[in-house]
Amino acid sequence: MKFETKAPTDIDYEKEGTMIGLEFHQQVLAPYGDDDLNEKHGGKLFCACPAYLRDDEAHFTLKRRFRAMAGETGDVDITAQFEKMKQGTTIYEAFHDTTCLVELDEEPISPINENAMFRALAMAKKLFKLELVDEILVSRKTIIDGSNTSGFQRTALIAYEGKNSYIDVNGKKIGIYQANLEEDSAKNMGKEGAIKKYRLDRLGIPLIEIATKPDMRTPEEGLATAMRIGELLRTTGFVRRGQGTIRQDLNVSIKKGTRIEIKGVSDLDLVQLYIRNECIRQIRMLEFLKILETRKITSTMIKKMKGKDVSKLFKNCDAKFIKSALKKKHKVIGTIVPEFKGLIGYELQPDYRVGTEFSEIAKVTAGAGGILHSDELPKFGITQEEVDSVRAQLKAGENDGFVLIIGPKEVGMRTVEGLKMAISLWLESDGLIPEVRSPRADGTTGYLRPLPGKARMYPETDAKPISISKYINKIEKLEFEMPEDRIKRYISKMKLSEELAIQLSVHPQNTFFEELVAKNKVDANIVANTLMSTVINLRRANIPVDRITNKDYHQIFSAIGKGVISKDSIDKLLTAIANSDKKTSVNKLIKSLGLEMMNEEDVRETISKVVDENASFLERGMGAMGPLMGKCMKVLSGKADGKLISKLLKEEIQSRLK
Repeated sequence: MKFETKAPTDIDYEKEGTMIGLEFHQQVLAPYGDDDLNEKHGGKLFCACPAYLRDDEAHFTLKRRFRAMAGETGDVDITAQFEKMKQGTTIYEAFHDTTCLVELDEEPISPINENAMFRALAMAKKLFKLELVDEILVSRKTIIDGSNTSGFQRTALIAYEGKNSYIDVNGKKIGIYQANLEEDSAKNMGKEGAIKKYRLDRLGIPLIEIATKPDMRTPEEGLATAMRIGELLRTTGFVRRGQGTIRQDLNVSIKKGTRIEIKGVSDLDLVQLYIRNECIRQIRMLEFLKILETRKITSTMIKKMKGKDVSKLFKNCDAKFIKSALKKKHKVIGTIVPEFKGLIGYELQPDYRVGTEFSEIAKVTAGAGGILHSDELPKFGITQEEVDSVRAQLKAGENDGFVLIIGPKEVGMRTVEGLKMAISLWLESDGLIPEVRSPRADGTTGYLRPLPGKARMYPETDAKPISISKYINKIEKLEFEMPEDRIKRYISKMKLSEELAIQLSVHPQNTFFEELVAKNKVDANIVANTLMSTVINLRRANIPVDRITNKDYHQIFSAIGKGVISKDSIDKLLTAIANSDKKTSVNKLIKSLGLEMMNEEDVRETISKVVDENASFLERGMGAMGPLMGKCMKVLSGKADGKLISKLLKEEIQSRLK
């Protein structure tokens, strides 16, 4: 059977019957209880630890190994069986001051974060018109990949599809069928061989999951839907913002293919590329399976694959990476892939070959760094003579391919088992296999694990059923503005620029922004520019602005509203608060920094002195305004309003010129 080695770069999505659904995960910003001191970061879902992401060195670590256990149905989930096969160890990094025994899985969970629950229920009901459940039942979802210390993720269905559960995306109705409240996983810190590393600062942060129907038909519709859901969630002010706070699972299929879940997409710019490449992959994979059939390759043949140590063949190899590996007492493990000659270089996605898929399988099943294969050799310092020696040592037939794994012997042998499992499943399936794939930085996806089933779910025995009846009236009274309506109000009533209005309309601090303006009777532009510009610039300058509390902001803008300080002193005051070793009140800092506003008479007197000291500028007439204004601002910045300084200086110059 003749075939094209290169994959196409685009397809006819309508002809292929493309279907796309989204599972949109957004971190919820909600303090745990009424006394949470860290209101800026919010709390976790099942403990009072602050949802504060750390970048400093961990205080301590712990190790875990996981076992696959039966779920409520009595069956062991296929993904749990798959993870067990890896035989890996997980190391967790933790902190004495922001990690508790719940996160370490050393004590039962605390009662659920009611603020997070209310906010999630409100968003599900008001934004997506979902029907709320009468009672929330927390479940455990078996996940033993190391991303959770307990070996499962806690999740709860909070709302389901109603008559009008949809959103409008560019004039098309996209159905929403479910919302869940769940805990976020630990933060992945990388891996070394079979050892994975995670950090516990992210573990337990509340997540709202919004699941759509597979109503999107093109990559463009997939992106537009993701952007609209994110926009709606952010406009509430109930969610966290920033890198890592949003992740999406893309469910993609074509008519002759199957549902494939692309797990944990965080970069919206790549959504279209992931969808496109997955559709291409399914088309190419179906063609590839036909090629395997014409070559009469069977799973029985594949299951006979065995790993063999061929290290001795490379004792004089010029490849530096092989020399380095052999010095470490690592091995070169080879295996035949029967009748695969010429097929390992077959592209499944643009610039992603069957060999790349083998490499991804090696990484996730055995912790291997990658593989070499016969379709790409000789190369990388490996000679044709060495290739021929490998074929002879493995007793490869004329049409056989082979794979080489460089690393510890046990890693190489586990890789062979992983490849046998994956290729056998391809051959034994009736069509494509439902699976979970991981997003890669180039817009392609790599094999991650089989698609999980119902066997992984069972009840959380440490959480009582939770009635939502006490929240119903409060939710019914709550109204969220659509982003487009909020933008109009910000421009017309609060006199913000269009750029600021658009930024704030979907910013999680928009409700706090309005609270600051209303309670402190201060110009909306001053507050908006502080939150959207000044604070960001200070953060870029490595000022620890996360130490500034909501109470601090209220005190600052109250002082501005009362004329105690000017807007020009905001950055100095914020810097002082952030860098203060011990908590000092804003009012004390204002006095110690000398930031109190001068009264008009004192400002006028100071301006007069500045003009006296720089009288030579008066020769320019009113042209002296520019240089003299600079001199005055140098003396009065932060102590008087700029407009007042300009007005009084103009009067001073005019009086001198008479």
